[in-house]
Amino acid sequence: MALALSPSLIVAHISAYAHLDKGSETIHSQTSILCLPSCLENPRESAILLETLHRYLLEKPDQSSLHGPQPPCAIVTWETNEGSFYSGQPPLNRLSFQRQSPEKLNAHLNAPNARFILFRDLKPLVKKDSPSEWLFLSKSDIESHVGPDFSGPSSEDAASKERSRLFEAARLPAYLPPIVFLGIDDRADASTDSKPMSEDPLNPRGVPYFAMDAPKGDWVPEGGEFGDARSVGSGMGGWEAGVFAQGRALVDWNSRNKFCAGCGSPTYSLWGGWKRSCTSALEPEEGKEACFSTKGLHNFAYPRTDSVVIMGILNEAGDKMLLGRQKSWPKGMYSCLAGFIEPGESFEDAVRREVLEEAGIVVGPVRYSSSQPWPYPANIMVGCFGRASDDQTIRFDLDNELEDAQWFSRSVLAGLVGSKEGSYLSKDDLKKLDDTSTGKAKMEDDRVTANALAPSEDQGKKDVDAEGKKGRQGMELTRVPPDTAIAGMLIRTWVNGGVELASTSKL
Repeated sequence: MALALSPSLIVAHISAYAHLDKGSETIHSQTSILCLPSCLENPRESAILLETLHRYLLEKPDQSSLHGPQPPCAIVTWETNEGSFYSGQPPLNRLSFQRQSPEKLNAHLNAPNARFILFRDLKPLVKKDSPSEWLFLSKSDIESHVGPDFSGPSSEDAASKERSRLFEAARLPAYLPPIVFLGIDDRADASTDSKPMSEDPLNPRGVPYFAMDAPKGDWVPEGGEFGDARSVGSGMGGWEAGVFAQGRALVDWNSRNKFCAGCGSPTYSLWGGWKRSCTSALEPEEGKEACFSTKGLHNFAYPRTDSVVIMGILNEAGDKMLLGRQKSWPKGMYSCLAGFIEPGESFEDAVRREVLEEAGIVVGPVRYSSSQPWPYPANIMVGCFGRASDDQTIRFDLDNELEDAQWFSRSVLAGLVGSKEGSYLSKDDLKKLDDTSTGKAKMEDDRVTANALAPSEDQGKKDVDAEGKKGRQGMELTRVPPDTAIAGMLIRTWVNGGVELASTSKL
């Protein structure tokens, strides 16, 4: 049954139970703290009430002081995560509602201030003398490689709604390289005529950005070079890294999906690089059944993002964190455990399953922390904290993925995150990590690997050494991920004491 409560009634209802003092709590666009009355036990009702009241208080700041008795309550905090690397800070205005319009996209494509970023084999084009800076190109720089503008339906095709959809900002013929419209930079300092959506929702203005896969061969724009993706990406500033993450993921998706998953025919690009469709629909063969992909909605027609949980698992007292390492990683490198979220699985369930499978540890409470785009090749990393009881033995014989995993104290990790060397990764180190993620790392025989990773009776019970840095078989923790990776952020958040909820909640 739907709730029929106005914001004013909700405020009146809450004021009987909760108290927010303007002098001690400030309600603003990024954070608001309020108390749930203990009588509201229906989760759905509580969620609706919280959301409605939150919006009301943001719109009515004069109502942010609610007077009344204050019973035991739960503290709920809304907080915008602006520290996630690769997320833009702020991101481009993607203008997704313009992607189907060839007129809109061509206006951006031919704008005098339009900028293009290039990739070759997913390596970004950067300045030769400053390899962590983009070499942005104008359309005139790459005119001979771009080809024609985005096309729309002919007058004949436009008469049919079904046919018209086949030509929404399309790149035809199909062999043309996709041009991906990333969006516009509508920040005030981006252009003299910038206008954000808050001022003009239908026609915001800014600097358009596009991404392309560079043509094969030796051509490299003057003053540029194609740099190693991981080392270049992690060295960029936050805003540039957001453009990198978006562009690389879309260029990669277009290059991987040149043939239809339904019938094997070539595909072509639509929606400014955000959709691919089967060419069999363009000129149907009489008497031949149409490819099923030309009807309905199919996930392989649109860019996908694979979800991964990154787990900062704490012990019962909250003063140790579980970190592990794979055999192919750089020497001394440990990180938070991680794993893909499977179909029909929540974030919390994925955390518990992955930690159990990788380290044999049963996890209790789980709390979402933050997320991060990860363009290697196209993931969304979901950072979570969890807690586990102390009376458990680490084991590696379930899925044999880890070489080692141990509990490390806050003081040990604080020493690493507080030093430059504690998160330093060379180009060779980054290549090892990249080879691991892409499956290029050489794997030993399964039997040998299993024997090496499966703990003996006393190995599984062995704690870290007195210094807290050495794990199984004398392996020493010398490095953790940098703060450009969400695992590094989880470690630093905990080291700096920012995980009170996860550290104090009951198991």
